Amino acid sequence: MQTLPKVAIILALPLIFFATSSFAVLFSASGALIASSADDPISAPSSSSALFGSLPPEGVVLGETTVSEKARPIILKKFLESYHSPLAKYSDYILSVSAEYDLDWRILTAIAGAESTFGRNIPDNCYNAWGWGIHSRGTLCFGSWKEGIRTVARGLKEKFLDDGLNTIDEIMARYAPVSLANGGSWAQAVTYFMDQLEHAEYYK
Repeated sequence: MQTLPKVAIILALPLIFFATSSFAVLFSASGALIASSADDPISAPSSSSALFGSLPPEGVVLGETTVSEKARPIILKKFLESYHSPLAKYSDYILSVSAEYDLDWRILTAIAGAESTFGRNIPDNCYNAWGWGIHSRGTLCFGSWKEGIRTVARGLKEKFLDDGLNTIDEIMARYAPVSLANGGSWAQAVTYFMDQLEHAEYYK
């Protein structure tokens, strides 16, 4: 039986190595795609500061948006669905109530994201995704999502905006004063989600 010349073996080694490594890369990539399927539930972060890997972009201003009113229902619903939020089916109601109280169309959703991962981390049958009325005596609960949306919208208008609190940082000082001690993570999270909505960026 003839043996292959040494030169042929040496020349063949890189080809064998390349074929083997390419197969391994393809195999691991396909596994990653399966593992990150959009149908899989996402894990809720342990705190609002864990909702983003880096500081959110600056420049989000309440009431200033380039998104047309026609596009907002589609963007908001897809955004909430991408986070598997129970609020997704109430996206139109969020927009109509926000308009009624002259709120930025993004703020109710963004606060819900910072407080409860868009209503996914709340007490059973509580319907309070906004951390509204939570204190040492317990948690304020609403009878339905619609009641919660309207109560928080009215409260933001009467207790914050009407008092001249017109930035996320100013609202945080009254809404989530504890967050001031940890670098303002509440305002960072709210700003981050508002920016995501503005640019129609969904959870990946």
